[in-house]
Amino acid sequence: MLTPYKYFSPVTDITFRKVFGEHIDLAASLLKAFLPLEDGRVITDIQYVPPEMMPENPLRKNSIVDVRCEDSAGTTFLVEMQLNWDSDFMQRVVFNTSKAYVKQLDKGKPFHLLQPVYSLNFVQGDLHKGLSEWYHPYQLVHVYHSDRVFDGLSIVFAEMGKYQQLEVKGHTKKDLWMRYFTEMTEKTRKPAPELLADPEVAKAIELLEVINYNEAEQEIYDRYWDAVSVEATWKSIGWRDGEKAGVEKGLAQGRADEKRQLALNMLAEGFEPAVVAKITSLTIEEIQKMA
Repeated sequence: MLTPYKYFSPVTDITFRKVFGEHIDLAASLLKAFLPLEDGRVITDIQYVPPEMMPENPLRKNSIVDVRCEDSAGTTFLVEMQLNWDSDFMQRVVFNTSKAYVKQLDKGKPFHLLQPVYSLNFVQGDLHKGLSEWYHPYQLVHVYHSDRVFDGLSIVFAEMGKYQQLEVKGHTKKDLWMRYFTEMTEKTRKPAPELLADPEVAKAIELLEVINYNEAEQEIYDRYWDAVSVEATWKSIGWRDGEKAGVEKGLAQGRADEKRQLALNMLAEGFEPAVVAKITSLTIEEIQKMA
């Protein structure tokens, strides 16, 4: 597939996972820049884990990017990119973060061994109307003694739209990553010198170059934007519950058929099952049945 773009957008599923899911150093840099981690903590050995907590609404999943990481101590980090805003976004984030915390008990751990869960969420929408701030950290804090904090759950929201509107932007690592997400687009030809001056951000920019994506990945990239457009259109015109359910069911089945066909094409081209699974999100078992 030929494309006129030099760079792909960093906010899509395929690009986000290639940059932060495959490069431990970049994932660690992003997390340390945004999360309220205690002083002196060093994030090491972060591993990309296929997300297990998908939204129940198949249509809504189109505009969401999920990456789940763990460090060597067993701490969980959830990272999400939400492009099409919906009113229950915050509640869903709280639910998924709590679910990740409780899910640790499935491993047979006693309560005192439960590790913290951090949730980092980038959103394209007005999360807090009336507030000019774009960065919103949440923790469970004692009502009368703010120095008493429960460190089990920490949630951060970063509003990309509000950041884009800032007349003056800072120079912290947090600012550089926000500029990476908001300034790097398919129209970008020369990234800002400040972004290229930072080794980690520069590496992330290089990974956005179209040349780094094979034909199957480029196809997934295009389908992602098509799905986002469909979701945005339905949200703009609204629909009755029955129509909504029918559309969601049809789109979900269509995406499943497309994944299977893409997997078959990749297998025919000689791709290893593990690579096909990573690109299509199908399980190894499903792919082996196709071979």
